[in-house]
Amino acid sequence: MLQGALFDMDGLMFDTERIGRDGWLAAARQLGIAIPGTVIAAMRGTGTDACRALFNAAIPGAHYDEAHALRLRYADEVIRREGLPVKPGLYELLDWLGAQGIPAVLATSTRRETALAYLEAAGVADRFAAAVFGPEVRRPKPAPDVFLAAAAAIGAAPAACVVLEDSPNGLKAARAAGCKAVVVPDLTPAPPRAEGLWDACVPTLRDAVPVLAQWHAAAR
Repeated sequence: MLQGALFDMDGLMFDTERIGRDGWLAAARQLGIAIPGTVIAAMRGTGTDACRALFNAAIPGAHYDEAHALRLRYADEVIRREGLPVKPGLYELLDWLGAQGIPAVLATSTRRETALAYLEAAGVADRFAAAVFGPEVRRPKPAPDVFLAAAAAIGAAPAACVVLEDSPNGLKAARAAGCKAVVVPDLTPAPPRAEGLWDACVPTLRDAVPVLAQWHAAAR
């Protein structure tokens, strides 16, 4: 049986990767620089230090910290004005996990304050048994640290946990942790099946329910 469901956040639970992408582009306009879409995609799902290295290696001038601050300000303003966009199926999936007694754990690269504020805004803070934040583990995704810590937080074996992810960096982390992985593609398409980074690919979190139900029943 499944012992835990480990959730990424941005782009999976909440439709915030689009806001983040638009924030990078707004920051580029303000700074008078170009941020290629390939760089934005490469930064998706990993930690701040890795993003800084990717950004500054590709874009002259060491503008990462200034651009990142502008991006965060942009996202905060959009969410304050328009509300937090919740991805389809999140509540249904959390309902199913709760009914099965399978703990949900947040395992996000986002900093603690922002992530907890998002959970509260969506009304799901009490649906998660634990939460692990990327800046508080030693290595960011695609290293497995955040998922290993998430499994440990509920006393579960990583191999008995399923990771729900939208980014290649997160899927690589899930595989390195030894977890099953379900990809729900967002801005970045799902990696080819031949790469072996996911066990199931579904269009929404709602569609993950029958997949997890089958795995949970098979493992009993």
